Amino acid sequence: MIASGKSLWRSTIFAAAAALSTVSVDTARTEEGRRFDLRVENGRVVGDLKVVRVRRDDTVEIHWTADRRTVVHLHGYDIETVIEAGAPKTMSFRARATGRFPIETHGAGGRHRTLIHLEVHPR
Repeated sequence: MIASGKSLWRSTIFAAAAALSTVSVDTARTEEGRRFDLRVENGRVVGDLKVVRVRRDDTVEIHWTADRRTVVHLHGYDIETVIEAGAPKTMSFRARATGRFPIETHGAGGRHRTLIHLEVHPR
């Protein structure tokens, strides 16, 4: 009887730890998939988030805002979004390809700057 009580206790602790590890200020898990709210200021993503992590086949929504007109491009998925200052824009896609992909700004003169990375992990 004690062993089953310990097993139940361990299962509860592991479940609580797993739930806490998925909570973040910058992201939300919805029934449809993963949502991330990102803001670009002075050509950089605001905050400490450096990598957007999802699982293969997740539906991903990245809600962008910016302090000035910014073109963002998700390499590997070939998705480009233009964010106008003060006008939020959403980049939506299904995470079909696994790997690590840069999300860059495309500036004048062909300059590219990596804002953040998308990591798609297998299920």
